[in-house]
Amino acid sequence: MWLLYSGVDPYPYFIDHVNGVKDDNRIENLRLATCAENTRNQKLHPLNTSGCKGVSYIKRTGKWDARIKKDYVQYCLGVYHTKEEAYAAYCEAARRLHGDFAREA
Repeated sequence: MWLLYSGVDPYPYFIDHVNGVKDDNRIENLRLATCAENTRNQKLHPLNTSGCKGVSYIKRTGKWDARIKKDYVQYCLGVYHTKEEAYAAYCEAARRLHGDFAREA
């Protein structure tokens, strides 16, 4: 479909759905993305237990840890007293590091 619309072969890129809805194939919802960019735009993983991307609970301390990855490098964003603070740190970093491909939820 992308080739027919744009005249450009998408290989080696992926076709990414901007809004994350896999069956929304309107051309304005599609864009070329690298594998890494496509991964950044994924929704919350089903095995996530905190309910927030990039946030985990540290039982030992009773605090919340925020982390994000880009280009195989993991960035520790800090340890916070509340889940909301940790998530805010993740969201800010996602916007800064992932740009248009940042998906917070």
